[in-house]
Amino acid sequence: MNNSEYIQLIKNEFGLDAKDVICAYKFAKHKHRGQYRDDGSPYIIHPVRVAELTRENKPSTNAKILYISALLHDTLEDTYTSYKEICNRFDSQVASLVMELSTAKEVPHTLKGGKAEYLSKKMENMTNYALFIKLCDRLDNLRDVAHTNEEKVNRLVRETKTILEYLQQHRPYTQSQQKIFYLINVELKKYH
Repeated sequence: MNNSEYIQLIKNEFGLDAKDVICAYKFAKHKHRGQYRDDGSPYIIHPVRVAELTRENKPSTNAKILYISALLHDTLEDTYTSYKEICNRFDSQVASLVMELSTAKEVPHTLKGGKAEYLSKKMENMTNYALFIKLCDRLDNLRDVAHTNEEKVNRLVRETKTILEYLQQHRPYTQSQQKIFYLINVELKKYH
């Protein structure tokens, strides 16, 4: 799908509210310029797919906020974007969700389980919206490993299993989160 087709899809989906969503898409695309996925595609493809997963799997009165937050979910973590910039450009609710979704550059040394333990504990304490987007992010990453080296695939699968096992024991899921949890497990079964 090219740029104008995607913008038209946004207009069709969000109608009068499309302006903010288009702005978020263009902002994320600009911020991620020069970044690429393992298959060589522009990085923006990933946030767009995560946003689409939120739209397809979470009917909500706050669909626009979820969609914008999903589009921006990696901007604090992977680009030179500040929390204040997102607050000023969008709003504090979006900025707060994006902040929740951001992973620390370095995993705290006090955690023996490394990144998987860090993410498990972080996700346990996320708001329902942030957890839903984070699960969509994880699902898209699992679906997009065809051009990734085996070591990275194995690490992603191990981390995901650890995170899901931890969350099952420590946090209840909403119906929408359960749906994404199921889809993640479908992907994980490909790697047994």
